[in-house]
Amino acid sequence: MTGLSLRFAARSEIGRVRRNNEDAGYAASDLLVVADGMGGHEAGELASAATVAAVVAAAASSVGADEVLNQLAEAVITSGEYIADVVAGNRDLAGMGTTMTVVALREDRIAMAHVGDSRAYVYRDSELQQMTKDHTFVQTLVDSGEITLEEAAVHPRRNLMMRAIDGIHAVEVDLSVRETREGDRYLLCSDGLCGVIDANQIAECLSHEDLTQAVTQLIDAAMAAGAPDNITVVVADVVNDSIEVDPVLIGSAADSINQSRLPAVDFPDEGEASVQLDRSDFLETGKSWLVPVLSTIGVIAVGIAATLWWLANQWFVGVYEKEDVVAIFQGVPAGGMYRLVEITEIEAGSLPEYERDQVYQTFESGDLENAEAAVERLKLSADLCVLTPATPGCPEINQ
Repeated sequence: MTGLSLRFAARSEIGRVRRNNEDAGYAASDLLVVADGMGGHEAGELASAATVAAVVAAAASSVGADEVLNQLAEAVITSGEYIADVVAGNRDLAGMGTTMTVVALREDRIAMAHVGDSRAYVYRDSELQQMTKDHTFVQTLVDSGEITLEEAAVHPRRNLMMRAIDGIHAVEVDLSVRETREGDRYLLCSDGLCGVIDANQIAECLSHEDLTQAVTQLIDAAMAAGAPDNITVVVADVVNDSIEVDPVLIGSAADSINQSRLPAVDFPDEGEASVQLDRSDFLETGKSWLVPVLSTIGVIAVGIAATLWWLANQWFVGVYEKEDVVAIFQGVPAGGMYRLVEITEIEAGSLPEYERDQVYQTFESGDLENAEAAVERLKLSADLCVLTPATPGCPEINQ
């Protein structure tokens, strides 16, 4: 069968916990991409955005399914070079990286490329099949028979990545070609979806005939589950029709600020734009008795504003007690004058003894960038304990 196209719907959300969106995505009638960025100092969104742009540019020049595989492999190298160049220009961005999952439709076959723990599923004849394998530490434990899939879903190291595009290490890409047919429905998503809702919920949401409704149901399900991470969903139906519709760029790749920070990257055109309007309300009065009242209110308001400004410029790293994980807070710990800004996936109990004591006692970070840098250092310490548990001070790891 020839003449197949993809009819798609796509959406990306920050979620309930994250401060910014590090996911990126792209959907067109012949190409679907999802990338999930990682790294402190707001660098993850640059890595994911650059990778999506590299993939779109590479796939545009290919014809057959076998040819596009080679182009996608080259896109991984290109995106790694983009990331390396960004880090070379700002060493504070070291540690940035991204996952990548791609489905490219060519006639009656799809070419797939995959790195990391974003996923691709196919929903065919009312049955859901996962087409990608997570490149994570817990997946290696599942493969070796040490833990079950159910145990992997709640394992404390479930987000420890074994493969990612980071511009430093050579990365092995999972490449494959499969046959497809009219009626197949594909889902590409970041782990902000598949990490919080199970396969049965995903299948139920995908059973909705309307694509937009299916995407909405998936996002709503992840939000209802707490949405601890960014959520990016691309759903596409294979149809025997020629579709003329503008491609859609979502998440960090669609952010003009991110694009301006990557001047060497050629971003694809998209069919959507957003406009924000500022509206001001004015109060006019000739009543002289309002002057002292307004003056008093003004003095109080200035005092409150000064206090809020001071609190807004205080940052510290501590423990989110509900989940016993490391978190970033804005404000001061004394008197409860703070707000939770970001919950990390670093369990406090997984840290070496010295760092563990630090986070339980909390420590000031000066500003958000320093707080994120401190979290990155804590993550490295926790990961080191996983890889070399005999390191002095590391806790015992139960696998």
